[in-house]
Amino acid sequence: MEDLFLSAPIDARRMLCISPLSAQAYRNAGGKGLGGEYGYFIYECDAANPQSGIEVIAKAASPEAALKLYEIITADKSFAG
Repeated sequence: MEDLFLSAPIDARRMLCISPLSAQAYRNAGGKGLGGEYGYFIYECDAANPQSGIEVIAKAASPEAALKLYEIITADKSFAG
């Protein structure tokens, strides 16, 4: 599996991240119903309090899907006019 780590700020404290997770991080996040610990996960973390853990939001099917999701999430949503 390729090493891929993408992140974007949600607000002053929280980050949205996309990356593989270690087996331990997957278990600690309560990962269930996501097809196992392998793959690319979309999750939220508190950058100011990293020991608080992560909240898994979804799982991407492939590295390409992970990149597409990141592009969608971080796209500029402002409209002119």
